[in-house]
Amino acid sequence: MNWARTLLDGTVLCLIFNMMIALLWIFIPGSFKNMLPAEIRKAAPPRKKKEVIILACVLYPLYILIFAYMIVSSHMAGVTGFANLFWTGYIEMMFINLGDFIGLDYWFRKVSMKKVMIPGTEHCKAWETKTWMLTLGIPEHLGLWPFVFCPLTGLIVAGVSMLVYR
Repeated sequence: MNWARTLLDGTVLCLIFNMMIALLWIFIPGSFKNMLPAEIRKAAPPRKKKEVIILACVLYPLYILIFAYMIVSSHMAGVTGFANLFWTGYIEMMFINLGDFIGLDYWFRKVSMKKVMIPGTEHCKAWETKTWMLTLGIPEHLGLWPFVFCPLTGLIVAGVSMLVYR
């Protein structure tokens, strides 16, 4: 495993992913309705079809490009073996997770509250940092991501790399 490359790639992927999400969240806050705490989801108006399409047209290609980058970068760095490829993908996705947790869920949301708040949800207590972190941030980023998304990413990176670069 190439630690330097893994850490650098993780940092770059974290920055790219979280900047794209931050931009989308500022310009189309309503599209993230289903990804927010339950109290906000209930208070928010229904999402417009256009918002959903834009979100999908950005998120799906973004994830595909991230996976492709991880696979090609691992190959270019000379990472071999299923376990090494798995842990490379896992660690790089964990960087994205931590950037999302600290950068988006904590800092960005706090700093850009007025820009990312969905109209009609101003009264929700879920926008407060403590409530947000307890209902969304901590369960998602310390539970779901490390035990579901990061291992799936590791398996995808390792599996595809082993198939493509035999």
